[in-house]
Amino acid sequence: MMQAMPTRPRAGTRALAVIALLLALGTVVAFVGLLQALIPLRPAWYLGTLALALVLGAASVWRARHWLTISAFALSVLLFGAAVVFNFVAMRVPVTKSVFVVGQPAPDFTLPDSTGKAVRLADYRGQKPVVLVFYRGYW
Repeated sequence: MMQAMPTRPRAGTRALAVIALLLALGTVVAFVGLLQALIPLRPAWYLGTLALALVLGAASVWRARHWLTISAFALSVLLFGAAVVFNFVAMRVPVTKSVFVVGQPAPDFTLPDSTGKAVRLADYRGQKPVVLVFYRGYW
């Protein structure tokens, strides 16, 4: 009795798997490179790209179960999971106790205004109401 030999995946299936691998690894390399260059990368970009690699990897496994397709899918799942944990768990702003006490005056500070001119809080104390806006960035 002869056992059926596992067939090699078709060229289109191999291409899907290779594209999934390159997309997943390229996303990680690009993210680290942009992070080193201090260029912010929106989570939608890297999570979306890794999700696309995940879909391509799943499609390649669905078409043919081969070490290449399974490896592409497994790596895509691993990197997507790591990116989700990184984005939604590790990058959370830590909960810290505030140094400000409600009802107490704010400490004096000097910051640049929108034109770059230095402005001190003490210059406005007792004269006008002051509104401070803290912009956290895109996340």
